[in-house]
Amino acid sequence: MKNQFKRIVLGLSFSAVLWFTACEGPDQPVYGPGNPDPNPTGKAAAVLTEVSPGESFFNEIVTIKGSGFDERPEFNLVAFGSKVGTVTEASQTELKVKTPIILGDSVRVRVAAKGSEFWSNDLDFVFKTPVPELLDEEIAWPNGVDVDADGNVYVGSAAEGVIYKITPEGEKSAFADVPVNGSIRFGPQQYLYVCLKGESKIVRVSPDGNSVEDVVELDAEPVYFDWDSNKNLYILGEGVGIYRLDASGGLTLEDSVSSPKSCRVFGDYLYVTNIWEGQILRYEITPDSLAGREVVLEADSPVSLELDAEGTLYYTLAWQSSLYLQKADGSDDVMYDGELAPERMRYMAFHGKYIYLVFPGGDAESAGQVWQVYVGAEQAPNYGLN
Repeated sequence: MKNQFKRIVLGLSFSAVLWFTACEGPDQPVYGPGNPDPNPTGKAAAVLTEVSPGESFFNEIVTIKGSGFDERPEFNLVAFGSKVGTVTEASQTELKVKTPIILGDSVRVRVAAKGSEFWSNDLDFVFKTPVPELLDEEIAWPNGVDVDADGNVYVGSAAEGVIYKITPEGEKSAFADVPVNGSIRFGPQQYLYVCLKGESKIVRVSPDGNSVEDVVELDAEPVYFDWDSNKNLYILGEGVGIYRLDASGGLTLEDSVSSPKSCRVFGDYLYVTNIWEGQILRYEITPDSLAGREVVLEADSPVSLELDAEGTLYYTLAWQSSLYLQKADGSDDVMYDGELAPERMRYMAFHGKYIYLVFPGGDAESAGQVWQVYVGAEQAPNYGLN
């Protein structure tokens, strides 16, 4: 049989990225003057002249200049060593590419454009190493964390009954006298909302820290909460499940969950960690309730979670000192592998391109740790504020 190769396999180490399949079979069309091949080969290899900047953190946009690129972003394959970047803009002479997650390594960059059987030439690129920053290790039994618009970090001490404020310069002061036992989050009118597990209620603290008001009482101990775009508030009751406090004040138990620990709203979905069942759950948010419970991730004891603006899910596992993520396309990755606190990063909050994590400590008398880590992605909306 006469083989007419129309497509080519482009390999990255042992993994295959396939644009094109194998040889022409009996049932395949024969291309010619009246039926041109939509995927012609024979194009010259792309030529790279510059990567600018020549070093950056992961998840940053770099510019690749040269020639022979495809004007459609999805038809340019950009390899940074053994990982692939995401092309966001393309012309025949320039690509804008988001760098993949690589920490502290020198790699070779190359490009394959659709229609060519060959890789481009290689250029050097250096991934800078983001260093996790330990913001505090003196707060006794820290619970909850959030960040205001000015970059001030708020952390509640369950042992001391105080919410602390840490400025971007590292200055720490008492913000309000509230016995935090669970998550905290900024919400409507810039009030700081707070879980009080011992009193089975959520309160809110005024922006100046001087007044504390009750928001809702439950028949369970609240541990985490978040708002949807219509200002309905979803609250996790420890050992019970998910409550919904609608914008008009009605409170309902939406679903029973055996061990809920943290939650976040992204778009029309509510994500919930079910720690001892080893699950991250997702619910569709409807105008009146939650629907369509599904397991979107199974892992060993997922504790806390966050999402970025692109829908990437970040999560921690009990007794693990890494930050894990599941991208919107379903692929998995890990950041700061073994570099964070020794166990149970219990609370998380997003701000800018950073995630803040809290390790409560070994017991109620111990000091915990508050970390700031670079993730290079923008935070998802906080619908309580927007």
